[in-house]
Amino acid sequence: MKISELILSQQLAKICGSKKITNNPEILKEYSTDMSFFMGEVPKFVIWPSKTQEILKILKLANQMNFYIIPVSSSSKLKQHGDTVPRKDNCVIINLSKMNKIISLDKKNRVVMIEPGVTFRDLIPKLKQKGLRLLLPLYPTGTKSVLTSALEREPIVIPRYHWDSSDPLLCTEVVFGTGDLFRTGTAAGPGTISQQRKAGQAQLNPMGPTQFSPFRVIQGAQGSLGVVTWATLKLELIPTIQKVFHYQSNNIEELLNFQKQLAKYRLCDETFILNNLNLASLVRNTSEEIENLAKSLLKWNMIFIISGRGDLAEDKLDYLEGDINDLIRESNLVHLEKSDLINSDVILRCVNESTSKPWRTRYKGYYQDLFFLSNFENISNYILMVESNYSEDLGIYIQPINQGTSYHCEFDYFYDPNNDIKLNEIKRKFSEISIDLMDSGAFFNRPYGYWAKEMYSRHIEQTSIALKKIKRIFDPNNVLNPGVLCFDD
Repeated sequence: MKISELILSQQLAKICGSKKITNNPEILKEYSTDMSFFMGEVPKFVIWPSKTQEILKILKLANQMNFYIIPVSSSSKLKQHGDTVPRKDNCVIINLSKMNKIISLDKKNRVVMIEPGVTFRDLIPKLKQKGLRLLLPLYPTGTKSVLTSALEREPIVIPRYHWDSSDPLLCTEVVFGTGDLFRTGTAAGPGTISQQRKAGQAQLNPMGPTQFSPFRVIQGAQGSLGVVTWATLKLELIPTIQKVFHYQSNNIEELLNFQKQLAKYRLCDETFILNNLNLASLVRNTSEEIENLAKSLLKWNMIFIISGRGDLAEDKLDYLEGDINDLIRESNLVHLEKSDLINSDVILRCVNESTSKPWRTRYKGYYQDLFFLSNFENISNYILMVESNYSEDLGIYIQPINQGTSYHCEFDYFYDPNNDIKLNEIKRKFSEISIDLMDSGAFFNRPYGYWAKEMYSRHIEQTSIALKKIKRIFDPNNVLNPGVLCFDD
């Protein structure tokens, strides 16, 4: 049903003020597409709330007037996966970038409470001043929302600190699609947040309340169940010393086996594997520089970093390096080569800082990333499947997660968006290989766009039935981000 735009604008202006709402066609058009292949509808309005109570009122209004809400956590125009692009008419974008407070920072308990508009560019320097650091994904974009990254379950580069698939997300405050406010984990009570802090609590445990852990369904829901207004995230202390190691090989099996042992015995902090093109894209800035470095590198490159803190930091690095050298000798890694082609400071910047724009855009300007989870045994098979389908301008990223018990596998298709022939070929190949991977057992735990329909069609029907029941509980009128996941009716 069509809604009166005049009446809607008046009602929204009453909630947030007329200066925090726009229907400027140029601004609206920016929200109808992103870097993905998905083309959506143009929203009716964009609104910038600054308080939780305003979000409550907007969601209650949406239920009354039958319009849709799509939450967006930052003003970055470099979004990738189509999850914030309107799929239906009568959509209003809630842009949460004005909610950008670092509410609290607790060094003793290593936890920070932030609003959704806080970006990596905002938070990393503030934490550094306190001797703390985030558990970061690989060289995150500075304008990206830190909270969104945690809600999307982006893989972090330190598997030894990754105890649960939800890490580093802890407690949340969420406004469900019904317009009801709820707090998860120990933040739910007893007492208010202020009372909890006075009692020495730090909103650290995400489980609950009682036997119910709603953060499990909020995380990864792509804004279809509720709008998170703040969250607590776990932190770690900044190391006193970090030492970078770069090993390369044309034999992926050797690097994978070596990395598995490092993760098993917790001999390093950060560790990841990139093919030559992705590593060059990570550490260089122009296409020419990327191509030159990629030609100088062997195909597979593993980076790992050891670190120490305090007075005995040097001693710790010495024994860790000794254990690692013993491991290399015992494993008979004959194809392994140590490399010094990349300055260690450059690599440290990629794991400790944020970048001004997505590093994957440096080579061709645009990219499509195909990613999923895998067990250790199937990684090589999946690489062969992808490369046999399309290997031109292909970046590969392998990231152990959850203590190294599983792996984030990512394939980045770089392309020039102005080359229509290449663009159409990548669209077709991207779809084909995604389906082939699903049929071969790859687990698409973050099913964006058309992946969702393909993925849920391969699950038993009870999976979709259960999720739709959850949707009816928390968002019975389907006002939040309709059409994502299996919520397409």
